[in-house]
Amino acid sequence: MNVGFMKGWLASRRFSRLLKVVIMSSPLVLSACNSHVSGGTALLEAEVIPPKEQVADFRIAQCEHLWQIDDRESMNNALYWLRAMDCAGRLTQFQAREEAEHVAGDSWDSVFKQGILLDNAGITQVERRQVLEQINLYRLAFPAALRPLMQTWRDRQTLFLALSDERLRYKRLQESSDKQLDVLRVQQNHLQYQLETTTQKLENLTDIERQLSSRKQLSGEMPDNDGDRRGSSGANSGSTNKDASRNSSTKESTRQ
Repeated sequence: MNVGFMKGWLASRRFSRLLKVVIMSSPLVLSACNSHVSGGTALLEAEVIPPKEQVADFRIAQCEHLWQIDDRESMNNALYWLRAMDCAGRLTQFQAREEAEHVAGDSWDSVFKQGILLDNAGITQVERRQVLEQINLYRLAFPAALRPLMQTWRDRQTLFLALSDERLRYKRLQESSDKQLDVLRVQQNHLQYQLETTTQKLENLTDIERQLSSRKQLSGEMPDNDGDRRGSSGANSGSTNKDASRNSSTKESTRQ
């Protein structure tokens, strides 16, 4: 009986140990199952969620390859056009004009490219007006997201034209004013010459009048001197005659 009791006691003790091991290892088993289920769920979610669309960052795009891009996604991206304006500003006038000649110019995006390039090519006012006319023809075809940018660019070109017109008007006014000033200078010189000539003539006439007045004074004084001289000579001759008659009468009385 003691032997049976001992066997039962050992068996129950082994069972309790086994049960204890199972209880202690159950969290690890549950955790492993949970991680496996989570991994499977994440994998399913990754398969269900579509990948995010990648947008090109044109802020760092190479300028030399920028003008060949013409896909719709890039053309509808405002960053592309901002980068295009920046790259066009780095070209020389010759390079910008040459690059613009390679653009077809038969759609809103190609016309916009041409306009951006020619804006930095030192174009004339006539050419700038032609660029604006082309932009106006395709303005309704621009995507709605790009219309504010396009409108800002058009306003800038319009301001350039207005500024050029004002400069041209000022230049014409300046030329007209210079011509008027030249005419006034010629008139002033002519009037100055006439004034100097008239002044010289007046001075000459004044000298002549002075000379004539002096001569008149001299001619007026000459007759009075002659009369005095004649009167004095007549008195002297009369006294001489009287003395002579007295002397002759004295001589006659002496002879008698």
